[in-house]
Order: sequence, then structure tokens, then C-alpha cells
Amino acid sequence: MALNLDSAAWLNFLEKLGEALDKDGPPVRLCLIGSAACLFGGMEGRTSQDLDIWRLHSEYDRTELKRAAEAAGLDFDPKGTLDPDRPYLQIVEQGPTELGDFAPVFVDRFGRLEVFRPPIEHLIAAKLIRGDPKDLGDIRFLVARHRPDFERIGQIIEQFSARGREQARENLVYLDILLP
Repeated sequence: MALNLDSAAWLNFLEKLGEALDKDGPPVRLCLIGSAACLFGGMEGRTSQDLDIWRLHSEYDRTELKRAAEAAGLDFDPKGTLDPDRPYLQIVEQGPTELGDFAPVFVDRFGRLEVFRPPIEHLIAAKLIRGDPKDLGDIRFLVARHRPDFERIGQIIEQFSARGREQARENLVYLDILLP
């Protein structure tokens, strides 16, 4: 069974990651997607073995971040077999995952490490592409916590590739079902 960490454990890893970075240099900016908004937003019971880093809106030196991640006890961007007992940072490129155009939202700072996330509407739109049960639970939480602009979610979906747009449109029905 895979290791699953809650928000307190992930905050501890982010603190360690910030401490492991060189003291001098430009800020290391990580834009977290996926479960991060739920983990750090207070969703009860939400856990994850990884933190997904959206490459397009992140700024870091790969060698420095890899070294700091390993010093903090994290695997960095594994491409092969995962260690089920070790958390990891995953670099995510645009492809199957889509978020549309956005300005990152600041979350927190840990020394030189600055953590951001996409606006909530973008996270919801991205989760509608896959629409699996965990994503639907995340959407339910994000809608209840943030009261997003549903019209904006539709506009974001229109920015997606044909495949992503089709999947997200099909799953838009869940927003009506999930509304409190």
C-alpha cells in the first residue's frame, strides 16, 4: 500500500526542502497542482504520496531542487518504479494534464522556497478532465470552500485541447450534482 501523507506531514517536508536549499540565490518557485490545494486548504482526510509541480509556472534549478529534495527525504521526479514508502515531488508538463492560462496564487514561503498554486477555477477545470472519485471529492471540497465562478470554469475548459475539452465538458454535470 502506498504511503499517504496529510497536510502536516507535507508542510514538514516543505520546511525541510526550504532548509536544504542553498542560502543564496534567487527564489525557488514551485507551482503545486493536483491535491495540494485540498491538502493545504484543510480538507479532512486528504492525503497524497506526492506533490505535483506544474513546470510551466515554476522556476528552479533542477540540480539544486533535486539535491534539496533528496536531503529532505523526498524522491525527485521519478520516472520509473516508485518506492511505496517514500514521498516524492513530481514534475508535471502540459499534456494529459491541462490548466489553461493563469497567474499563480501565492501560498507560502519556506526560506528561498516560494509555493504557489493555480486559481481554484483552474484546478477544478483540470480535475474535470479525469473526473475520477478522488477528483470529484476534491471538487466538492474546493466548491464548498472557495465558491468558485462556474462561468469562469467553463471559459477555462474552452482553452483546453479538443480531447481535454471534451472530457471536461462531459464531466461538467458533476458540478450540478456536487453543489451543496
